[in-house]
Amino acid sequence: MAFGKMRARRVVRLAISLPAEENARQYREPAARWATMTYLLALVAALVGAALGFALGATVAGLLAPAFGITSFEGASGYFAVFIGGPIGGLTGLVLAPLLVLRRAQRRSAQPRAGAVGGRLVLVLAGVVGLAAAGLGAFWLMRPLVNPNGPAPQLVFEIRLPPGVAPPARGDDAVELQTSENRMPATLAAGRRDDGRDVVSGSVEIYYRTWRRMLVLRLPDKTDVLFDLSLGMTPEHTKSFTAWRRADYVARPGEETARRTTAAENYEIRYRVSWAGEE
Repeated sequence: MAFGKMRARRVVRLAISLPAEENARQYREPAARWATMTYLLALVAALVGAALGFALGATVAGLLAPAFGITSFEGASGYFAVFIGGPIGGLTGLVLAPLLVLRRAQRRSAQPRAGAVGGRLVLVLAGVVGLAAAGLGAFWLMRPLVNPNGPAPQLVFEIRLPPGVAPPARGDDAVELQTSENRMPATLAAGRRDDGRDVVSGSVEIYYRTWRRMLVLRLPDKTDVLFDLSLGMTPEHTKSFTAWRRADYVARPGEETARRTTAAENYEIRYRVSWAGEE
């Protein structure tokens, strides 16, 4: 009998606790969604506030420049507006806009907590910094030029021809670097021979960042020899040549498309990348 009463109490307690846990979970889920939405709204407000604050600060600074004795000579007032007033207004909007959103959300919350606004504001500002860093990183990775602040690096190459194949003349545009962005003719150096085979030497600028680069050799008999180079988007400086390797494709006169080279078509290349000032 006593055992039956204890079992009954457990059943009653379990029946009471299950609705309580369900209600707590139902309360936590909307609260979590509300907190996420508040954070996103504050983040957007920070970005918009920074942009509007910068514009307003630059405008006000431009209007107040004469009062500070700053004239428009050589654009002095413009520099004052853009580099002084604009950043001050931008920082002000960056802080005030999300602060207003967070304070309003706290007043509407059923359980306001002291210090919650300050902590969430720090998170919002950290999010803005993260977005700015991601934007700068994406801009840097997507930059089109290999070296935008200096001379383009050089691809220094040597192409060893099969025995009996005549090299092209130095004056012709016999070697060309082809990418999806441009075509760069190479500058040929004086020819030489290696183990009874002619070697075409030269260099060409690596101007654009791209994943694929093709070096094309045009022979006097109109044969095109193609070398698919693995350099990466931003090739690093290398002091020594790569090992000799065979050409990837060849296109002979009368053939509609280029085809893979065979062992008998022993066109070989080796190369390195040279950056100015790193030799």
